[in-house]
Amino acid sequence: MSDGTASVGIARRPAEDIEATVSSIKTMLKIGAAFAVVGYLLTGSALFFELTQFHPLLDDFFSTYTQTSLAGGGPERSGAVNGALASIHKWLSTLLWLKLGGIAHILLGIFVALAAIVRALSLMPHRLSYEMERTQG
Repeated sequence: MSDGTASVGIARRPAEDIEATVSSIKTMLKIGAAFAVVGYLLTGSALFFELTQFHPLLDDFFSTYTQTSLAGGGPERSGAVNGALASIHKWLSTLLWLKLGGIAHILLGIFVALAAIVRALSLMPHRLSYEMERTQG
């Protein structure tokens, strides 16, 4: 059995290579943050437009035409009902912004940040070897 003092053979990377990797990690973190910010902006704007523009259309329709469904059925089928239904049905879906745009950007930003963390952790033994050499010498 070994006594635990044997050193593990790690091929040391040059200090310039380590510094280049650190700068690329910083770039990865900036890119991840940018994707996350764009995702939060898309998600927030989708929710904002949904709550400030689409929900008032629905509230107005349901308060005005109480006997009519969104599908258009009911005892009264006038031009006003058709116009209100047309404005509701023409509303662009913000679900695409919310799901694909916002949440996908947030998840991609998190993934890039996690990849940067993994790169930083894989770099730690090399940086530690230089620090140990500096303190011993």
